[in-house]
This record gives sequence, C-alpha cells and structure tokens, in this order.
Amino acid sequence: MKKLIGLFLCAALLGSTFVGCASSGGTSSAASGGTAASSAAGTKASDIKAVLILPGSINDQGWNASNCAGAKACNAKLGTKIEYVENVKEADFEATFTQYAERGYNLVMAAGNQFDKACEAVAPKFKDVTFTVVNGTDSKSSNIAPIFVKEYEGAYLAGIIAGNVTKNGKIATMGGQSSKAMGQLLDTYEAAAVQAAKANGLSSAKATRSYLDSWEDLSVGKQVTKQMINNGADTVFCYANEASLGSISAAGEAGAKFIGFAGNKNSVNKCVVASIDEDYSNLYIWALQEFMAGKLKGAQEAGIAQGIFKPVYSDSITKATKDAVAKAEEEIKSGKINLKQYFKE
Repeated sequence: MKKLIGLFLCAALLGSTFVGCASSGGTSSAASGGTAASSAAGTKASDIKAVLILPGSINDQGWNASNCAGAKACNAKLGTKIEYVENVKEADFEATFTQYAERGYNLVMAAGNQFDKACEAVAPKFKDVTFTVVNGTDSKSSNIAPIFVKEYEGAYLAGIIAGNVTKNGKIATMGGQSSKAMGQLLDTYEAAAVQAAKANGLSSAKATRSYLDSWEDLSVGKQVTKQMINNGADTVFCYANEASLGSISAAGEAGAKFIGFAGNKNSVNKCVVASIDEDYSNLYIWALQEFMAGKLKGAQEAGIAQGIFKPVYSDSITKATKDAVAKAEEEIKSGKINLKQYFKE
C-alpha cells in the first residue's frame, strides 16, 4: 500500500483554514463530454485533484474530525492527496465550491447536508467536476453523487445504551439544527432509549428534544443542557459538533450521564459513559475507488453494514448492554429491524 505523500500546508481561504497534501505529480482534468464520473475512469490515485470542505474544526472531536480522519486514511491507503479546508461558513459555501471547480479539481467533496443547496447551485455550472456531499441527499444534477450516512442507525445503538444507563427514564436529546436527517436520527435514538428504559422497569420513560440552532456555540450547548437536567433529565445526548462539548461540560457538572456520538468522546469527561464513534475511512476509500473506476454516480448510502459506526464503552457499561447493542447491529445488518418505522416524518 502506498503511504501518504507530502506534508500538510496551511493557507488562508475565505476566512477558513486550508490544508492540503503537497504534490509533486501532475493533475488530471476531466475531459469534456460524458459525465464527470465516467471521465475520471482510469485516473491514477496520485493524479486526482480532490478536496474536502468542512463546516467546522477538525478538532471538534465529532463530525468534522471523523470526516477529516477518513480522508487522511484514504490518502494513506490509496495514495490519494485529498486536501481539506475547515471552518467554512455557510455564506461561503457556494464560493468555496466554485473556487475549487475553477481551479480544475476533479472531485469536490463537502461534509454535511447543509451543503446540499450550495452544491445544487454550483454543480450544473461545472459538468466535468464530480461533487459529493457526505450526508447529502440532492442528486438533481448528473455530476452530484451524495453519500447519505445512515446516522440514524448509529443513533439507535446510542439509544440502547442510554435506555440501559438511565436511572429515572428522563432522557434529554439535542441536535445542532433541525433538519429531516437530524429529526430521523433523534427519532431512532429516542425510540431505542425509551424502549430499553421501559424494558428495565421504567414505565414512564420519556425523551425530551431540543435544537440548539448552532453547531459551534459551546455556551448554548451548556445552557440548554443545564435547563434539561434541571427539568429532571439524568441522561444526555447532544449531536452538535463543537457545541456538544458545552453539553458534556454541563452534564459533568450536574452528575448526569452523557452518550457521545460522531466521535469517541469518552476521554472528554468522566460523565461520558459510552460513545458511538464514526469511522469514515471505509467510506472515503470506497468513494475514491468508485471515482477512479468512473462509477461514483447518483445517490449512495452507507451505515452499519459498511462498518461506519463503532461503539466505544467505558468500564461502567455492563455486558448485558454491550450484548444488546451487538444484537441490534446484527439485526440491522440482516434487515430484521426496520428503523424507518420510528421516523415521525
């Protein structure tokens, strides 16, 4: 296997932090005609000009960190030179997509469904470029190939843990921003948590949901979590990138339990009793292999069956809880559990 070539260099881009792999080789622009994916067929890994656009910091111990790690793992295994740019604000989404397309990049990726609209606006102008939004759903243009990560599967596992560690059945759930995907994720988490809690004798178990309307504001995460704990919650789940760190802080101060998500948060605070880590190495390796074969086309999905989600437990988690999570993983893979039944919309 080829090892990662080059060093990461830093440069300013649209008020964001840009990092890329230094390249000594040439680049290959997609030829005109046909689709962007088919034009890439036969392209060598080292010749692909690819970038990953991230909405937050790679140090968020969550979504951005997991995606950046996946891209780096792909570089290490395949010899690609995927660059990344972090902390890109929503106002700059379209400009960032456009800048890389104009610079001749073959593959422009972004992490988060908040990029869907910007991708839809820019992609039709650059038919020789493949645009991929990880966790996206829009594929209206032939050169958009979103990869929807079925995070609701990982959330179901997290919910099983929550339902087994709560003592009073009052479960707090929070998301960074309201969206269809976030709603479905929280739907499955809450369903699993309440079911598990009731199975443990907490007949009045209930989940209470709130949205922070922020992915970065730690103070908001802390404030909302405090309020939910004051209202009786003893177990907390917050999926909001950096803002989740504020939620963890509040849970730790109050003696509540926290279930981490989209990254291993077990070392952040002793209140984190378990995490559902997300391993995006398989996703990025698969996506780049498909791109090089000219097959990265249309909407794609990835989840438990592709090895994305990995439970990480503290010593406080019982064998019975671990077994319940493992059983759910196998039932999801086999199709025995249809998680969509829990979607409220």
